Amino acid sequence: MENSSEATISAASNALLPMMSLDERFTIIRSIGLESADEDELRVLLERKAAPICYVWCDPSPWVHIAQGIMMVFNVNKLIKAGCRVKILMADWFAHILRKSDDLSKIQAIGRYMIEIWKAAGLDLDGVEFVWLSDEINGPASGEYWALLMDVARNNTLRRTVRCCGLAEPPMEYRELVKPHERGDVVGARVVHTCMQCAAVLFQKADIWLLSMDHEEGQPDVGTLTREYCRDMKGEDHGPIILSHHKLPNLILDHEHARIQDPMFGIFMEDEERDVPVKIRHAHCPAEVAEGNPCLEYIKHIVLPWFGCFEVPGKEENCSGTSRTFQKMEELIADYESGTLHPTEVKLALTMALNKIMNTVRRHFTDDGKARDLKQAMKVYHSNQPVLFA
Repeated sequence: MENSSEATISAASNALLPMMSLDERFTIIRSIGLESADEDELRVLLERKAAPICYVWCDPSPWVHIAQGIMMVFNVNKLIKAGCRVKILMADWFAHILRKSDDLSKIQAIGRYMIEIWKAAGLDLDGVEFVWLSDEINGPASGEYWALLMDVARNNTLRRTVRCCGLAEPPMEYRELVKPHERGDVVGARVVHTCMQCAAVLFQKADIWLLSMDHEEGQPDVGTLTREYCRDMKGEDHGPIILSHHKLPNLILDHEHARIQDPMFGIFMEDEERDVPVKIRHAHCPAEVAEGNPCLEYIKHIVLPWFGCFEVPGKEENCSGTSRTFQKMEELIADYESGTLHPTEVKLALTMALNKIMNTVRRHFTDDGKARDLKQAMKVYHSNQPVLFA
């Protein structure tokens, strides 16, 4: 029998199903991010199950990138709308072993802080259940989890596991010289973490997993590792369907350690209103170039889904002096590539839009006592760890 939280999720999801066709549900889930090879599997799943179980992976962090704070809300709400029973897995135990904190309760406080961000950003809380990984793998079925972890580790090479850690490969000409066990940037915990994440994905017995698209193109990731394990070791045709949502590019020009050393690389939910214009002003935004333009990517994946449009204020030097409103990304790209829309205009409008979005969250952390206390607790991490960790 379903527990009360699962029943609530199921009821919330199924309430929408009579109004949506299978094609509509497929299109919604497909829009999040899905390998084309998995499309048939998703269709079969939706035909077979009215309310597929979808787990969403979350690594607790006191520094919440806007993709984790806002894009994740968009994606989870899409899954709920498509009839999925969504469970957000807070990977508190992983953050604990990776030494983001020696105190598990502090990691869980970070997780609750992130939940408050999602709540303020409009997450459909009635359609979501939060699951703490520490409860899962230290509970009554912990023996099953650890046996699964060891089997995953035993059946994967060190090289493959290291490549799934999200670390860049050495240049091609050095790959045969630099052995996986000789890499100075790989600690044992990272290797164990990859096997643990794969085992955790399998342990939950979910139909769908939403993971972040953090791996480099051409490299295997934990989702690939999981599905190949199911195929090769368990004799299954496939494992859980893996959704990999889009990863926002760095705002600053690519350099090797942007994620770790430079807080200018992205917008964070912790940024004050005065911080956003500084970051956007320094952002890479080449004139008349839309492809790979980080400012346009922020507009496409954050601003347009939130407002339904992108408004560029008018300037005195414009003939009309009136603002321009773009309903579709294609319209914006056309004007930008033609030179009609200047990078300065885009940056100004993007700054205003981002601060409007983030002010909604900022007000929640000012007005709500519980949220305010959690934000205050996060300031300890921000002062002790001014350099962002991945």
